[in-house]
Amino acid sequence: EEAAMNILRVEYPDHRVLSEETMASVPDWDRGWLWVIDPIDGTSNFARGIPTFAFNIALCLDGEPVLGLTYQPVTEDEFFAQRGEGLWVNGVRAHVSTAATLADALMGIGLGYDYIRAKKALHLLADLWPGVQMIQNMGSAALGLAYAASGRFDLYVHHLLAPWDMAAGIVQVREGGGIAIDREGRPVTIFSQGLIAGAPGPVDEFLRFSMGREWK
Repeated sequence: EEAAMNILRVEYPDHRVLSEETMASVPDWDRGWLWVIDPIDGTSNFARGIPTFAFNIALCLDGEPVLGLTYQPVTEDEFFAQRGEGLWVNGVRAHVSTAATLADALMGIGLGYDYIRAKKALHLLADLWPGVQMIQNMGSAALGLAYAASGRFDLYVHHLLAPWDMAAGIVQVREGGGIAIDREGRPVTIFSQGLIAGAPGPVDEFLRFSMGREWK
């Protein structure tokens, strides 16, 4: 994080930088140019030698993500999106999957560290099962969203996220031709707590399934 912030201070001295460690010192996230960084998303995986973690960085303008990069060091996969310019994975144009329904879907999930909310999410998934092909818990929201944006997952669902977890993924999913909404069906923002993102059909169906159920 320190290395990334030092580069940004030199290249973009007028831009502010938001990370988990600097959150308290960066007010008004919806104002001006703002870089949002997570140097290691999937820290628990990283600490245990599980190769599912990523470096995540996004650029926001007035609170709206306009550029997002997720880099998976072990596989060297690079997911990059810029508003209006599409999604690129390792330099090749990428899109959300063509899955039309939840029944067709490989679903990624994140449970996070709020154990009460996670328990509710597990109950929700138990009600859903076996209404999807498979459910995978990545342990990295950044990769979960990048995978949903590029069609590796058909959708990704998480009940509680921070800006540095999802800012890059929001623009990646949209530029990949998908949708990213909050748990009420509104367009997701960096201020949202949870999200449903990926191919339009599975996302819409999961939203309708989850409405009225307790998973917040």
